[in-house]
Amino acid sequence: MHMAQKLTIFGAIAVFFYVFHVLLGGWLWEGYRHLHQPISDLTAQGAPDRGMLTAITFLYGICSIVFAASGYLVFKRFAPKISRAGMLVFLAMHIVSITYGLFPQDAPGAPLSFTGVMHLAVTALIVPLTILAPLLIGIGLRKDRDFKVYGQYSIATGLFILIAGGTTAIFFAQGWPYFGLVERLNIGALQLWMLVSSLLLFTMKQ
Repeated sequence: MHMAQKLTIFGAIAVFFYVFHVLLGGWLWEGYRHLHQPISDLTAQGAPDRGMLTAITFLYGICSIVFAASGYLVFKRFAPKISRAGMLVFLAMHIVSITYGLFPQDAPGAPLSFTGVMHLAVTALIVPLTILAPLLIGIGLRKDRDFKVYGQYSIATGLFILIAGGTTAIFFAQGWPYFGLVERLNIGALQLWMLVSSLLLFTMKQ
């Protein structure tokens, strides 16, 4: 097994860190409501355990970058250019998302600050990259004999995130309840896709 392929396991490790920060943060914050509150509330300015949870999300970001970079190197050996471009988009998305630590969301109900505006700007940049990455990878691999099912799954993930992301934006803009649930469906689809991608690349035969 080549070194790049070994490093693709970092995608699965990243997903663990992400899920861990959400569950731990919700458990530590008495009164936090997973179904109604955004995940970024956990690391917002003034959040009770912001420092520790931001450190965990930073580890998530580093592991995701390692996965995306190694995934690109593995793709270079067999995948078409469009799939390689998709993995580069995924890499770019995680490099951008590292800046979330510099621009925490404003505390719930607080007036919009500069860092709060930047948080929204980073999110606006990340959303199209989140949709594009699995779509491009899937389009490239959908006719590959060994990766046909994965290619179709990747396309389905990209389309689901497009729909769920739009729904999440509407819920946020309207201030509707269950925003947290809709957001978790959106983010959960991406995390599941990264987990599947990581395990698939890590275990594939050369």
